[in-house]
Amino acid sequence: MTAKILVLGGYGNAGRLIAEYLLPECDANITISGRDASKAEMLTRQLNVKYPGRVTGCRLDAGDSSALGEALNGVHLLVAASSTSQYAETTARACLAAGVDYLDVQYSCAKVKVLQSLQQDITRAGRTFITDAGFHPGLPAALVRYAALKFDRMLKANVGSVIKIDWKPLIISQATVDEMVGEFSEYDSRFFKDGEWKRARMDIVVDHIAMDFGAPFGRQTCIPMSLEEMRGIPQSFPTLRETGFFVGSFNPVTDWVVLPLMMVALKISPSLKQSMGRLMLWSLKQFTKPPYGTRLKLEAEGEKEGQSRSFEMVLSHADGYVFTAIPVVATVLQWLDGSIRQPGLFTQGELVQPERLISDMQRMGIAINQA
Repeated sequence: MTAKILVLGGYGNAGRLIAEYLLPECDANITISGRDASKAEMLTRQLNVKYPGRVTGCRLDAGDSSALGEALNGVHLLVAASSTSQYAETTARACLAAGVDYLDVQYSCAKVKVLQSLQQDITRAGRTFITDAGFHPGLPAALVRYAALKFDRMLKANVGSVIKIDWKPLIISQATVDEMVGEFSEYDSRFFKDGEWKRARMDIVVDHIAMDFGAPFGRQTCIPMSLEEMRGIPQSFPTLRETGFFVGSFNPVTDWVVLPLMMVALKISPSLKQSMGRLMLWSLKQFTKPPYGTRLKLEAEGEKEGQSRSFEMVLSHADGYVFTAIPVVATVLQWLDGSIRQPGLFTQGELVQPERLISDMQRMGIAINQA
């Protein structure tokens, strides 16, 4: 039976690339959906030129449970690639009612809490729900699990990122900006060190780490950022004394002026969300300068055959949206062949088979260097 996949937000920056990279990798049929029927149909026509008859398009509002139910008829997997995390419960319940598996690429603490509240229903229904897919969240926990294969005892495993995007030509929806602002307003700076989770001090440079991402980015100061997928890592690898995910700089103006102002403003009045979002997007477009690119680096230490060992890994791509899409496609390939299908709610980082993920991502265009 040919799998049918519905991509919600399928003509957006991430959704379009997920479809484009997935089609040549499998024989699944894909439905491109979103609020703008003309955009969905336009992309459908473009994709069907190369993949005749395998792509359909439709208008679909994630907040319309009735329309979602109809659209999910005959679908096997829904991929939520749109900035609609506020509709996570509606989407999840529609999938449960229709007997459809689920994957999302949205970073949202509120979304995760909603899905966790449905965890028993998901398991009872026998459905596989995968949340926090992409490159971050999505890859850090998978990289730590991959690194663990290199040691008898893993003692340290930190993952850092640098994201330098040319924001100027990008069309960013208001919903996407709102989600970005919402997450910064609830920023969680926890990391694991000396056997316990700690919240980083953000007012002084004490819990930051420095990572060398290589040319042209060089050494970057990175601050801790809590990811749901990392929470279970210390339990999975009890010898770990230090682990976490750390993010690098956007640009000095956004980092040290706009983001602190935004956090204070939102605490005073949440109604300032849209205006703060416009300010943040303006600063990203105005002050982010070349070189551009996206990198993820793992630094791990441990013991192998009684000897101290270290392991480093750098993943990179020039396009941040492609870097998001390829891990999603690699995960969907594991879902398609059944190797990761099991009842329950999982993050991508804790569910995927890491060795295969690395291999598939490299084959699809992610540059990967190991040392």
